[in-house]
Amino acid sequence: MKWKLRDVVVMVILAVVCGGIYRIWDVLYPLVNTAWVPSQGMLNGLWFIACGLIPYIIRRPGAALLAELIAAMIEQALGSQFGLQNLIWGLAQGVGAEVAFALFFWRNYSIVTMMLSGALAGLGASITFYFQGGNAYVGSTVFLYFLFSAISGAIFGGILPKLLGDALHRAGILRNFAIGKVVAKKG
Repeated sequence: MKWKLRDVVVMVILAVVCGGIYRIWDVLYPLVNTAWVPSQGMLNGLWFIACGLIPYIIRRPGAALLAELIAAMIEQALGSQFGLQNLIWGLAQGVGAEVAFALFFWRNYSIVTMMLSGALAGLGASITFYFQGGNAYVGSTVFLYFLFSAISGAIFGGILPKLLGDALHRAGILRNFAIGKVVAKKG
């Protein structure tokens, strides 16, 4: 469970890439954003990729939280319209994802755990939404926003990162990382 230098380097590189993806999504988000607030939660999961993909690859405590915070910092540095809120959202999403991995002592990275991680990142984002103005909406709107954000997180922050990680592993890129060693033991 000890962090190695290559784990840190890969985490930072992938978090920077994810931060760039988040910045692109910042630009596209208003174009697909809808007037119905709960449907906005369905779009949130694309901001949870880092807190799913990176811990899936390196499998270390704190990877989800650190990756999401670094990605949020990069997104902000690239000129995100959300400003310092990025760090608050990144912290909340990273903590949510980290909780899922901690529940299994950072040893279970099954599709169910990955989906739970994404859903809890969605819960973290929803809590942030609530305290940054979402509490002005009626209860059913807030509930649906939370629900849709969790579903989006399970898909884009859980399933998608697992598929990406598995594809990178099959390509032979991840042999020296925790994901490669776990798969090698099974094979």
